[in-house]
Amino acid sequence: MYTTQKQVRESFWNFLKEINPELAKEKRTNKSQNDYKTDIRVSFVQYVDDLNKDGQIKNSLATKVTL
Repeated sequence: MYTTQKQVRESFWNFLKEINPELAKEKRTNKSQNDYKTDIRVSFVQYVDDLNKDGQIKNSLATKVTL
């Protein structure tokens, strides 16, 4: 179970490396969420939603986590 935004973000980037390494190369610490391509943002939202549905994160974390 993930309890922090940092854990969710790290997990997402690791997941993205597996499914789409080209998109994962876009990761930058100095980018804000809206600086990323739409495909990355949509993938992140879907990833967070799936974590929440699977009970891996609480609703409160799912509603506030950002890239």
